[in-house]
Amino acid sequence: MNEILDHIEKKNQKRTFSKLSLINALISLGLFGSLLFDSPETIEASESVPAPSMTFMTAIILFGLLGVVMTVLSFVKKEPDNWYKWLGGILNILYFLFLVVTAISVAMET
Repeated sequence: MNEILDHIEKKNQKRTFSKLSLINALISLGLFGSLLFDSPETIEASESVPAPSMTFMTAIILFGLLGVVMTVLSFVKKEPDNWYKWLGGILNILYFLFLVVTAISVAMET
């Protein structure tokens, strides 16, 4: 009769991946926004569109993928629900879908 009746499971109270997910989403959107706003407003027919640097494009894709990984980890680790977990998750998933659709449309053109 020496059973432990008081055993209470501890819930995960850490919010590390939720915060990283939101920060990553904001960085991703900032990088993509700077890509859009740094393009020239008018382009003459004789000029070509300036291509962004490869490191910049790699950073955009890398932060997009890391955002999805952080979002999945925040749900897998069962972190407590809060506004930055959901906002970061939604922004990262939408950004990732945008990257996939962009990649598919570029592949269809070639």
